[in-house]
Amino acid sequence: MRKVILFGIDGGSLKLIERWKDELPNFKRIMEGSVFGELESTVPPLSCPAWPCMFTGKNPGKLGMYDFISLQPMQEQGLRVFNSSDYHNSSIWKILNDYGKKVGLLNVPITFPPHRIDSFMVCGLGTPQTANTNYTYPPELKNKLSEIVGGYEVLPAIVLTRHGEEKEYLKMFNETLSKGVKAAQYLMSSFPWDLFVCVFFVSDVVQHYFWHHMDVNHPRHVDNSAYKDAIKNFYKRIDEAIGTLTKQFQKDTDILIVSDHGFGPLYGGFSINKWLQDNDFLRYQSSIQDEPMKSGLLKLRDFLLIRLNLRLIHLITRLMPDTLAQRLVFTAEEKDQTLKMLRSINWTRTKAYALGQMGKIFINLKGRQPNGIVEPGREYERVRDDIIEGLYQMVNPETGKSLGFQIYKREELYHGQFADLAPDIVVVAEKYYPLTSSSELRLCEPTTAISATHTRQGVFMAFGTDIKKEGLRLVGLKIYDIAPTILHILGLPVPKDMDGRVVSEIFKPGAEPATRPVVCEEVNERQRIRGKIKRLKASGSV
Repeated sequence: MRKVILFGIDGGSLKLIERWKDELPNFKRIMEGSVFGELESTVPPLSCPAWPCMFTGKNPGKLGMYDFISLQPMQEQGLRVFNSSDYHNSSIWKILNDYGKKVGLLNVPITFPPHRIDSFMVCGLGTPQTANTNYTYPPELKNKLSEIVGGYEVLPAIVLTRHGEEKEYLKMFNETLSKGVKAAQYLMSSFPWDLFVCVFFVSDVVQHYFWHHMDVNHPRHVDNSAYKDAIKNFYKRIDEAIGTLTKQFQKDTDILIVSDHGFGPLYGGFSINKWLQDNDFLRYQSSIQDEPMKSGLLKLRDFLLIRLNLRLIHLITRLMPDTLAQRLVFTAEEKDQTLKMLRSINWTRTKAYALGQMGKIFINLKGRQPNGIVEPGREYERVRDDIIEGLYQMVNPETGKSLGFQIYKREELYHGQFADLAPDIVVVAEKYYPLTSSSELRLCEPTTAISATHTRQGVFMAFGTDIKKEGLRLVGLKIYDIAPTILHILGLPVPKDMDGRVVSEIFKPGAEPATRPVVCEEVNERQRIRGKIKRLKASGSV
């Protein structure tokens, strides 16, 4: 019976793999003897929505997910961190289970809270790091997994804003990766599965933190740094892990290697709300620089982040209640900052404002926003055009060069039943991260230890039973193509509401997926078949 393994490298960059391929034997073998290419991510290239979009085959407009938090302005109950319930019913594992296929998930982002799945699930990014949090299905798998690997942890207890933690971070990243590989070995051999998904998340954080040690052109580069090979060494460890985990699965198995986005250098931040304020699109009730008194929770969080030892932070977050521990998670901090900013806005004099990560601008539209002042139609379009034109004119004051913005209107990016929740303008930058709630100068130096950011160019590789063996470089691949391709390999129809395509050019001539035509289906047809399968199972026929 045919199987599929998918390895996710969070933030994996094909450019880096190609640079180091002579030290990455498994990646090199794939590039020279199978198929590979860059995989275009979502706009913006954030882990959420990128991973949910990958595993549903749908653009953010069909999921309503444009960031880690829901962006329904001035509806405080709507500002919450997205989780698995927001897209589970559209996920590829739900489709496969409907057809009687078994799926195993390890460390997949945005899968918390865990839910019933045939066969197992271990949640990834977005899981609260507390001792009493259940992050597996079945629930008893949590204790077994910790026993097998010596204390399993979903994510390392890190704070990327802190400088000077290189030695401690490397130790923690290596421990997390080692435990993840042990967990994968156990799960792959102990549970039945038709699709196994394993995501390596440490590749994301190690690039965020160590990029300037590697990049000689980075403004913060340190010559002869002891950490100049830190990122390369993690790519080498992931390369080795993939080789180890696929040795026993050669027959009737196709292996895909993908990333949610790529990586590149970060030179500084551009404060969009400051720019909107300076150009009279945004007004505050009072100066946003006059920070209101923080709550006790936020004071505790800041104390922990700045003053305590990392190991102590880790211990405290595992012992404290979930509601408090989540204040140490960046998505919860983002929610706090967003609510603070929204409460500071003078809505009767504001035409536009930015929310979330990576440059999402919303027009304060009358009839849509509770206190909208911009009239639909001509005024709406004029405000959008004025903002876009103004942002394109921005340059680095030190060099006089463009900031390299790519600016999109919502309708150029998104479509679907939730497209009305999308930002009106999306600003994507190359080396200057579009900040939101900041009172810094328009163009500012990084205020945290992060020296790299996400790019849209990720990685795709494939090898195995049905895959061409010719070192073929592919072009035009999109993150939405992964789910349809997996379904087709496993002999299942592709839902018509998916935005991706089956990447049929990866299949070698004569292979079964190459000779079988792609079949599309309506969603309600799958529901009918699911009911039939359930009836057959109940009768003992399957």
